[in-house]
Amino acid sequence: AVSPGLRALRPAVLSSPVSANCSPSLCSDISPLLKDPAAFRALLDLLEDHLRASFPQIDFIAGLDSRGFLIGPSLAQRLGIGFVLVRKKGKLPGPTESVSYDLEYGKAELEIQSDAVEPGQKVVIVDDLLATGGTMRAACELMKRLKAEVLECLVVIELKFLKGSEKLKSIPFYSLLQYD
Repeated sequence: AVSPGLRALRPAVLSSPVSANCSPSLCSDISPLLKDPAAFRALLDLLEDHLRASFPQIDFIAGLDSRGFLIGPSLAQRLGIGFVLVRKKGKLPGPTESVSYDLEYGKAELEIQSDAVEPGQKVVIVDDLLATGGTMRAACELMKRLKAEVLECLVVIELKFLKGSEKLKSIPFYSLLQYD
């Protein structure tokens, strides 16, 4: 059975116009969720319920640049924990750790401030979409370098046909909406 909260999300996500010339990772859009306060509240309710039921202790939500910044801080506030940024290279002040990775259309680099998390702290990494998995895998690598424990990678939308979750290997992964 589909929960009422998930039922509220589907129309908002599916109302996003999709061009025939648009790649799936660019066309799967959470913008309609952000425009609809009831749908966004339902999204946060579902994510909060999932995390509270799954993990007795989380120290930080880490949001991926840039749409993870839209979901992550609200979720962290609801959970009473901190939020840390995982950004594109060159956007953070102070000492940073960085990692380069492959995208479906080229190469990129992510970074995190070197003191963002302490060794052993428990982190959930949040983003809007999982496509090929390169960005999420890079974020996991950054957490590993800082010796944090990644409890889970969490997204709103997963494009299953791109098999991005396979890049996460043994790291737990959760998505609310999946598209084949």
